[in-house]
Amino acid sequence: MQTIITQGVAYQQLLDDMRAMIRHEMTQGQPAVGMAQQPAADELLTVQQAAELLDVCVATVHEWKRRGVLAFRKIGGRAYLSQADVLAAGSREQRTTKPSRPKGKKPA
Repeated sequence: MQTIITQGVAYQQLLDDMRAMIRHEMTQGQPAVGMAQQPAADELLTVQQAAELLDVCVATVHEWKRRGVLAFRKIGGRAYLSQADVLAAGSREQRTTKPSRPKGKKPA
């Protein structure tokens, strides 16, 4: 691990250097096309947003991820899904409903 000594460095210079390092790290491994130039269909959604879009519960989205129905990317420890993939999976997957139990009776 490297040690950075900031003693004697002006605050503004430190900020400028930090911004330059962050920009450099953010552009590593990124395609030449910026995020702002990507079509809206490639917008990344959280699991919660995907569940709301498909009108399913969050557990269903996690199950589809586990089965490979939905491709996802991990960014910062969180799973993100492409909006186009979510919409395509929603039209492919058959939704089933569980029969409800009669009211007033407890399961055996």
